Order: sequence, then structure tokens, then C-alpha cells
Amino acid sequence: MEEPDNPMTITGVIAFGSRMTHEDAKALLMERFVPFNRFRMRIENPDSARAKWVPDDTFDLDDHLVPIELPAPGGHRGLEALVSDLMSQPLSFERSPWTFHLVQDVDDEIASAFVIRLHHVIGDGLGLMPVLLSMCDERFDPAKIPGTALAPAKPPRKPLAKRVTRTARGAVEETVDLLTKPAHLWRRLKTVGGGVGSLGHLLTMPKDSETVFKGEASPRKRAAWTRAIPLPTIKAIGAATGSKVNDVLMATATGALRRYLIARGDSVRGVEIRVAVPFNVRPADRPYDMGNAFSLVFVTLPVGTIDPLERLRLLKERMNALKDSQQPAVVYGILQSIGKAPGWGHQFVVDMFASKASAVVTNVPGPTEEMHMLGAPVRELMFWVPQAGDIGLGLSILSYDDNVRVGVAVDEAYASDPHPLVDAFEMEFAELAAQYA
Repeated sequence: MEEPDNPMTITGVIAFGSRMTHEDAKALLMERFVPFNRFRMRIENPDSARAKWVPDDTFDLDDHLVPIELPAPGGHRGLEALVSDLMSQPLSFERSPWTFHLVQDVDDEIASAFVIRLHHVIGDGLGLMPVLLSMCDERFDPAKIPGTALAPAKPPRKPLAKRVTRTARGAVEETVDLLTKPAHLWRRLKTVGGGVGSLGHLLTMPKDSETVFKGEASPRKRAAWTRAIPLPTIKAIGAATGSKVNDVLMATATGALRRYLIARGDSVRGVEIRVAVPFNVRPADRPYDMGNAFSLVFVTLPVGTIDPLERLRLLKERMNALKDSQQPAVVYGILQSIGKAPGWGHQFVVDMFASKASAVVTNVPGPTEEMHMLGAPVRELMFWVPQAGDIGLGLSILSYDDNVRVGVAVDEAYASDPHPLVDAFEMEFAELAAQYA
């Protein structure tokens, strides 16, 4: 799904409250990261259907651990500028597709920081999070390296878990046929109900609303992230409105997009923005690994709805309906089948997904307490999701140490500065907190 203007790279920041020297960082990675086999492998024939992982016989940690200076103006804004620059650069497939850039003296609170890039082919966010956290002092266990069984996957909701484990293989076979035999596509779309009905609904879903977030992507991305948002406050809003944490955060994102468009002078009357939300489909009996085991659901955000409480109600209703549908299993089958389809099939899938959504929104739960690496306290964790095709906006939600931060990654062709979006999110949350917390 990678394209020249949208590298499929997950970018992250681990910020430390005390200094992590280059020697410390090298020792940390050699002991707790590099021993995982996948990080010493490269992809052979990356542009071919015969692509496969092979050992990187020339592996050298110095190719992956890179000391770097913060660009002007330094501090938090300098770190954001560095993240923006690095996420705009595709990773090389000449070696294992990951890097850790180490910066020093960010500000008074952050002594050192890693800016991490991992190609999505290594794994999705939910699969990579336990791998990264296994580097923390509190969770490091050499007995679990280089295996992939770091922790049992949390079981999805029972109805979905049963459907996915039962239908994922069939969905893969079905979508390979759909992508390689056009006549088969139309025959199957005549069938009503079940997974095929969901597939037909997905393929015939109208294109997303035309807003500033639709267009042609560019190679340049811009990144920023919010200040810490207290998790207890989010839960208090949820308690007052009968909502879950994810409901509150999605409603906040909806209100933020509304504020942003209004500030630009754009009309929001009747506007609904569809977002793709990754959905964990790992079966309960399979441990986490570093592969991709996710699906997507398409959530329509009621940006044009004026009342915040009504926006929240609509979102809860729509997300609950999607969680109980077969859409995740169908999309999972499409994603798994891309590698088996011809080139035009790849492009068909990427273009289809891009036409259905304006943004990708990911929510990854992190540790509830502060963690350490070689004794250095981890003050902040943040990450940014890649977007496929011409999707130019990514919102990444990460909880850590009783706080939530939201990362914004936007294509420069759609917005030259991500900070108005960050500001809109913080203002929207402050208003919800004032009313309901």
C-alpha cells in the first residue's frame, strides 16, 4: 500500500526525563530490541508479489541508530520539526526498515528522545507496542527474546472474535477472486446479506465529503501533538454522558475538525467526515506478534452537528453498529489479499479506501504507570500513523501514565501547519470538560 507520496511508516517519539547517551542507547537496543529476529531481517524483492523476509547479512546497528541535532527553534517545536522531516522520508529496503534517531537536550523536561521509524510491514501499532514496551526496565524479560509471544492479545468483543476467526480465511479467498475476476465481483454483489452484503456496502459506499482534507497527497508531512490530557477527566466526561473513553475522544476529534473548518471560513453545514479506524482482529488464542493483524472500520463523524452532546450520541450509535457488523472481517480479507492480487488490484484497493475516508484515527492503549529504560524515566510516548493513497490526515491517540496525548500528522498539500488542529482539539476538550466533568 506504500506510495511515493505516502510512505507506510509508523513514526514515534520516546522522550526521557534523564540523559540517554549514545552508548546507553546502543546497549539498550543491542540487548532488548535487536535480538528480535525481525529487526535483523530485510525484505527481498520488495516490489514483487514474491517479496519475503530474509536475514540481513550486512546488519550494522550504526545504520539504524543515528545521533541527530534538533533543528531550529529547538525545544518542543524543534522536536516536532524533526518528526515531520523524518516521517516524510521513506525507509530503505536495502536493510531492515527501521531507525532510531537520538536527540539530546530537547528542553527542561526532556533530556533525550528517540524518534523512531518502523515500516508498517514489520507490524501494526497494537502488535509493535508490546515489543517496544518490552525494552522498559519494568517489562524486560530476556526469556521472551527473540520469540514473538510477548503477551496474550486482549480478546475482541465475542461476536466479532467469533466471526473473524470463522470468516477471515474465507474473506481472503473471496477478495482475491474479487480483485482478479471482475465478473465474479458483480455476481457476488448481487447476493444479499452477511459478509458479501457488507462488501457490497463497502464498495458502493459514497465518496467522502469534499473538504480541505481531500485532494492529491504530497511527499511532505507535518506533525504535532497535544499536551497531556488527564485520563480521569476524560472518564469523568464519560461518566456524565454515559460514554466510554474512546467515545469521548472521537467526539472531541469531531468537534476539533468542526472548529478547524469554521476557523478557515469553510462551511460545515451538513458536513460529515469519514475516518478509517484500525480495529484489532487478533484471535484471543493467538499471542501478539510483529505482523499486521488489524482491520478497518469506517466511522462517519457528524462534523455538521452543532450540539456536542448530540455529536457524542451519534458517534456512539454509529461505532456500536460497526462493532457488531461484519465490515471488519470483510476489510481484513481485502487487506490480507492485496499481496496476492495483480498490480491494478493493489491500486484499486488503495484508491477505494482513500475515496471512502479523509483521515485515519488510531487509538493505542499504553502503560498506566511511568516506565523506565536503563533507569531513564519515559516522560512521553507518542506515535503517528501512516495514511494510504491520498488520505492526508492522521490522528493518533495514545494513553500513557494516566494521560492521553493526540498526535496530528497532516499532508502539507492540505495544511501547512498542524498546530491549529492541535489547538482545536485542546479547545474542544476543554469545553467538554467544563460542561460535563
